[in-house]
Amino acid sequence: MRTKKIKIRPRAAFDSELLATARKFDRGEKTAAIRGDYFESIDAVRNILTPRRLQLWQAIRDQKPASIMSLARMVRRDFKSVYQDVQLLAAVGIVGLREIRGSGRRCQEPRSLADTLILEVA
Repeated sequence: MRTKKIKIRPRAAFDSELLATARKFDRGEKTAAIRGDYFESIDAVRNILTPRRLQLWQAIRDQKPASIMSLARMVRRDFKSVYQDVQLLAAVGIVGLREIRGSGRRCQEPRSLADTLILEVA
């Protein structure tokens, strides 16, 4: 099972950790990489993970559509809005896109990069 952890953390806390890491680096000390997907607030998460986008992610995860066009048909939405939402989910790292060769047009197969999503408030 692949789990995607999304962390909610105030900007000031992230900035102070980044500054502390930079100071350690300047002194020549070993530093751990700051990794993960962070959002500033629960409202920022809600703006990205809307109910319609979560529905798309679940359809990609469970039904494994062959293309974005077939995904749009599955969820009965127009292609343009589904395409834009899938691109946003890909930018956040929840969905991956794989180019499909062989058809006369450019086609991308969406695939889920996680089976579950976890929100962690730091």
